[in-house]
Formats: sequence, C-alpha cells, structure tokens
Amino acid sequence: MSYPDSNEIRQLTQKLKDQEDISLEEANRIYSLLSGERLYTTIDPNFAPTTYKSLQDWYKVVACKIEQGFRGNFIFTIVFSDIDSLNKLLLPAHQAIKEHGTFDDLCNVIRVDEKIYSALPFKHLFAKMLNDSTSKPYYKMTSRRAGMLYYPIEIDGKTYTAGGLLKHLFPVVTLGSPEDKNHQLSRSAFEVMVGAGRVVSRTLVVSHYEVKLFTLATFMRHRDVPCAAAVDAYNSKFVVFTGKDQAPVVKYALEVPFEELVQNAVKEKVFDKQMAKELINDYPIVNFPMKNFAEASAKYIDGIVQKRLEWQTERRRVEYEPEWLEETR
Repeated sequence: MSYPDSNEIRQLTQKLKDQEDISLEEANRIYSLLSGERLYTTIDPNFAPTTYKSLQDWYKVVACKIEQGFRGNFIFTIVFSDIDSLNKLLLPAHQAIKEHGTFDDLCNVIRVDEKIYSALPFKHLFAKMLNDSTSKPYYKMTSRRAGMLYYPIEIDGKTYTAGGLLKHLFPVVTLGSPEDKNHQLSRSAFEVMVGAGRVVSRTLVVSHYEVKLFTLATFMRHRDVPCAAAVDAYNSKFVVFTGKDQAPVVKYALEVPFEELVQNAVKEKVFDKQMAKELINDYPIVNFPMKNFAEASAKYIDGIVQKRLEWQTERRRVEYEPEWLEETR
C-alpha cells in the first residue's frame, strides 16, 4: 500500500482550505498514516519530519473548519487515542471538536442487545460481547475515528450509516457524570439492562448518580426493554435508546421522583433513615446495598408504570368507543 507523502498532504490541505472538504478516499489516505504499522513512524517527528510537519498543518486547518461549523469527510481523519504523541499531533483538531463538536461527531461506541442486533444490515461491524456462560450476549461497534455515526457503510450496493440505526430508535435518556471515567459505569449499567451483567450487592457510591443509573438499568431488565446505547469519546454523554413501543415505559419510569424511591427503600427496610438522608444529600456512602435498593425501586417503579399504562389504555378505549361517543352526544 502506498501512503501519502508531504506533497500530497499539502495539496489536500489547500483543497480543504479552498473547497471546505476532501473526498472520502482522500480522507482515508490521510487516516492510513495514523493506523496499522505506519502509525508509530508517522508520529515520530524525527523519522519523517516533512510528513509530520505537513500533518501538523493539516490538523490546524481541520480545527479551523470545525470551529467555522463545517463538516465533511475531513472529520474522518481525526483519531481518538490514548497515545500521547499521537494526541500531540492532533491537538488543535481535538480541542476544536471537543468544544464545537456534536454527539454525532464524538460518538465512538454503540452497544445493542440481541433483539436490535438481529435486524441490523451491517452485523459484521459489531463484535459479540459475552461476560460468562450464564449471561446474555450483546454486541458492540467501536471506532477510533471521529464521525462514526455518519461514516458511509457500503453493503450490496446500498449505503448505510450507524446513525441511521439510531434514528429508527427513540432516545429515552441522556446521562453523564465526571465520575463515569472511561464509561465504566455506563458500560456496566448497559450490561445489566440487557442481562449481560449483574448489580453488585454492596459497593461504595460516590454520589447518587451511580444509584440512579443502576436503578434504571434494573428496571429496564425487569421489563425486558429492548435497548441500545451510545457513548462519546470524551465521557460526557451516555445515551440510551429503545423502540417506539417501549419509549413511554422508560419515560414514565424516569418521572418517578428519586426521593420517592428512597422513602420506599426505608419502608421496605433496605436501609435506615440515616442512610436515606445521606443518599438524598448526595454524600458518599460506604457499603451501600445497591442490589437490594435497585430491585426494590424497580418493583416500585413497575407498579407505577403499569398503572399509567393501564390508564392510558382505558382512556384510548373510552375516547374511541362508538357507544360512549353516542351517549355523550
């Protein structure tokens, strides 16, 4: 495979300046310098100094275009990485996309359960995740490149995008917290939602964000709600999706006040009033009974949700029942 030299990169940089974008093939050529075996020679300024300098100039222009609100194939040349020397090279672009980017630009992981996976036209892009022989599997799509949600996927002459998958689902909640480092909490919560993981019996909780997260996860598992989740490269958003039919179920669940769940936990003797006070005030709690609280809360929420669903069903029946309409005329 041939790689672009400094000359070609300079030409593409000028094209981006003049035309606001480059072709997908050209973007993939620049990306090729930052992947595979070539990566470690590219990010060494002493190995190919002219190429390194031309890439520095490229990412400065990319940053400028992002700040001006432009989007296009050039976004796909941005790489999310833990390699310090690579991040140093991409620093202007990283700063710009972090400040001005949308979730579509920054999303780099999608997880789906078995039900949603079964209907996907691009299953080959998802890896099967299985924690142990007793848990359910789920499927994960990742990308180290920005713009994963709108990168074109060609299959049998048709073009798809990962974002197109999510548009057929309903975002029911967007979460995020600084304590969710590397999305470890959100990943564990998703695994609980789909039956691939379990809530720990007791744990240290830093704030009630974690408690709310696993309570929602336990409720969704209890109701067997089909779901997908997407996260971004900077750990700021965890978006949960479900189908149209199940969206009201999750919506009603989220409307139950947290304070009400805490009061119910005291009533059910999950913990005492002192711990309830600490939880409401968002204090760190050692040895918190996470599993018992989540299960008691899921059961309590389910009762409320079921009543609301029954009320909605009865309301629709009454509104559209001909005999009832005739009596009111």
